[in-house]
Amino acid sequence: MSTFHFVGVCIAIAASSHLLAQGDSERTQAEIARMQRQLQSSRGEADRLLDLRLRHDLGLPSDGAERTFRHATPVSTEAMERMDQDLRSQEAENQTLAERFEKLRTAVDALRAEAATKAKRDGEPDDITVIPQTGSAPTTGSAARRTPNAVESTTTDTESGPSPVDRPTTAIDPATVTNAMDPIRAQIHGSTDHLRVAHALFKAGQALIDRANVARDQAASGKDSGLLAVARDLDDRGMERLRRALDELAPLMQDKQPAFEVLFCRGRCLELLFRYAERHEKLSLSGTPREWQKREQEVRDPFLQISARDVVRSGARGEAETLGVWGKAAQSAIEHFRWMNLNAGYDALPTIRALTWPGEREQ
Repeated sequence: MSTFHFVGVCIAIAASSHLLAQGDSERTQAEIARMQRQLQSSRGEADRLLDLRLRHDLGLPSDGAERTFRHATPVSTEAMERMDQDLRSQEAENQTLAERFEKLRTAVDALRAEAATKAKRDGEPDDITVIPQTGSAPTTGSAARRTPNAVESTTTDTESGPSPVDRPTTAIDPATVTNAMDPIRAQIHGSTDHLRVAHALFKAGQALIDRANVARDQAASGKDSGLLAVARDLDDRGMERLRRALDELAPLMQDKQPAFEVLFCRGRCLELLFRYAERHEKLSLSGTPREWQKREQEVRDPFLQISARDVVRSGARGEAETLGVWGKAAQSAIEHFRWMNLNAGYDALPTIRALTWPGEREQ
């Protein structure tokens, strides 16, 4: 390559570079100019919106650029009154809908809480005790869950008073009775009602004492002498639950006139504790007459209060007085308690065994 040719190439390259640099500078200037125009437009729009806000706040006429609702015809006094009435009607309707929504929301929350509680209970073991009503038999496990435990009423019928529970006749195995009854694993859910808790404790104590009676009967028949110890253990556990039931009833007994259900439950608990003392604490009319009479009066007092208060007056002037349902139940409980005190110790077996007939000894 000659020298002149090389120099020509260099001059061409330099010229091209100058032209490219000049083109980039022009594009940059054009972009800057466009951005400045956009900035000025944004500032103008912001100033316009700020001016509209100030006019709106000050109540000044607008520039007519914003889209606002305007009445087609002049507003008269009659039209204003009609619009005010429509507004009040709409507000009342909104208030009604809001109240209905609040009620429905509360109901939905309650149902969700109930469903959550039920799901929790379904996942627990079968040793859950449902709080029974007055006179209802004790239930446990899945059968207990089906028993409604949220119904409480002050009105009663002939079945509302506590009724004696028949003594079970199933044979008791001393090897399994301890594991079956101890420790207490049942739980009472969903209630802080002292009366309901006391009813549950009373039923549990009564069931334990009934099982103790069965164990004693089996021991007396010669099936197993070890059942006497089992019977004593069951009696002790039943006694402990009865005393806890009385503790639950104590706050309710502070009322000037305790409810009939409270008095009846207290009387039944004291009656079972009275029998326990006769059996295991040497309480007797001949041995400890003063203590026996004191305890007997404690059992009778709640039933006497019910009989004195539950009186139904009839006749034109209310001169005829009859006992109500609870009064009759209380009288029956007093009569049963008195009869047991007089005749519970009767045993016909010695008399029957002492009977002889002619020629018996000779045979």
